[in-house]
Amino acid sequence: MKTRSQLFIALLLALAGVLIAIAIVSFPPQVDQQENIVKPPPVQFIKVKPQRLRMDVRSQGRVMAQTEIDLVTGVSGNIIKVSPVFVSGGFFSKGDLLVAVDPAEYDLRVAQAQARVMEAQYQLTREEAEAEQAHDEWQQLGQGDPNPLSLRIPQLKEKKAKLAAEQEELRNARLLRQRTDIKAPFNGRVRSKEIGLGQYIDDGTLLGRIYSSDIVEVRLPISTHELVFIDFLDLPQHQQSAQPAIVKLTANYQGQQQIWTGKIVRSEGVVDQDTGMIIIIAQVTDPFRLAVKKNQSAGETSLTPILPVGLFVEAIIEGRWFDDLVVIPANALYKEQRVAIIDSGNRLRFRSVEVFRRQREQVIIKAGLNEGERVLTTGLHHPVEGMEVVPTEFIP
Repeated sequence: MKTRSQLFIALLLALAGVLIAIAIVSFPPQVDQQENIVKPPPVQFIKVKPQRLRMDVRSQGRVMAQTEIDLVTGVSGNIIKVSPVFVSGGFFSKGDLLVAVDPAEYDLRVAQAQARVMEAQYQLTREEAEAEQAHDEWQQLGQGDPNPLSLRIPQLKEKKAKLAAEQEELRNARLLRQRTDIKAPFNGRVRSKEIGLGQYIDDGTLLGRIYSSDIVEVRLPISTHELVFIDFLDLPQHQQSAQPAIVKLTANYQGQQQIWTGKIVRSEGVVDQDTGMIIIIAQVTDPFRLAVKKNQSAGETSLTPILPVGLFVEAIIEGRWFDDLVVIPANALYKEQRVAIIDSGNRLRFRSVEVFRRQREQVIIKAGLNEGERVLTTGLHHPVEGMEVVPTEFIP
């Protein structure tokens, strides 16, 4: 009995399953199918606006004196005077007496040379008289052509040569006497002092090191392809026409950022084989503001500080002006110098452009873009040709 019940239940379950399967096949469930609609991504763009731009060039370097020399004596003797300005850091003017050597010995040499010149002059005068007398005697008594010895011509030449030699010795003695006073050859400043009062020095002794205070220079390395951006006088004098480029030097000095103005005067003319850079020279006049100090009595003032030798400075060289240039963000330029243009249908179109200059965050385009075109800037890492986008203008 129990077995029949189980078989009956199993039969009912099997029948129910068959009926359900038939129903599912005959009447399948209706599923609402929704299309997967991909929305165009939002992006940002900038409009092309050609501009007239000045291509400044950046560099850096260290300030150095235009002229720096070792001050060396040309005589020997005891130092009898040292100027108060002849100390490290002291300023002096051209012609100032810096060091004096005892001149007694050289005064004696001058006096002795003068005596020898007078003696030679006397001998020449006497010889000229004798030569004239010999000539007269030959005119009265001689026959034929006179012998040079008879007219005392060789003796006269000897006396003249002797006088010339003694005069040269006198000039040399006076020159040595002048060298006992060591004077400043230019306006400048003392870097170091090596001697002291009373010290005996020999010819060629180093007295100290001095440098000019009128002009300082800064060696600025730049890449060779940036030479097209600046004007500098690097041609023979008769071919020079361009005005020198202005350079602004900046550095943190006296507790704040300072600015000095100079000009580019030349290049060193040699490309470094290791770096591919060329050195151009900037000059700054009156770096220690000495001319300004002289005019302060007349009421003139200046806020520009001194520019010390040895200071490390950043330089911005004013470049040339160029027309019809387009500035775009650096990330808007893709491989092979291409940009993505958003057309009138909001689809991307790649365009090859001519890059004029690359900067850290910007790229300057010389050709390939038209005014008013929209250039993709942000929103897509991998843009695809023909991709539809939703553009928004980028406003910095």
